[in-house]
Amino acid sequence: MQYWTGPSESHFGEGTIWTEFADEGHALRQVEKYDGKWFSSRNDSEDECWLYDGNIRDLELSDSREISKEEFEVVWQRSA
Repeated sequence: MQYWTGPSESHFGEGTIWTEFADEGHALRQVEKYDGKWFSSRNDSEDECWLYDGNIRDLELSDSREISKEEFEVVWQRSA
């Protein structure tokens, strides 16, 4: 597993995204935060957060950083 965080932009504006990737490279869970409001892939909907459907190898991660599983889990729980 790999865990990454970085800046994100959506129709909500600028924010932060945290993503959990499987060893094969596809996203398993994702959290986004925009203007103090949390969104997560557990509540995937047309108006909310969309789980990244590509592969980590296709992403430009130069503005992102790898994080620990523990750091991701803290953010995942906060977004509930």
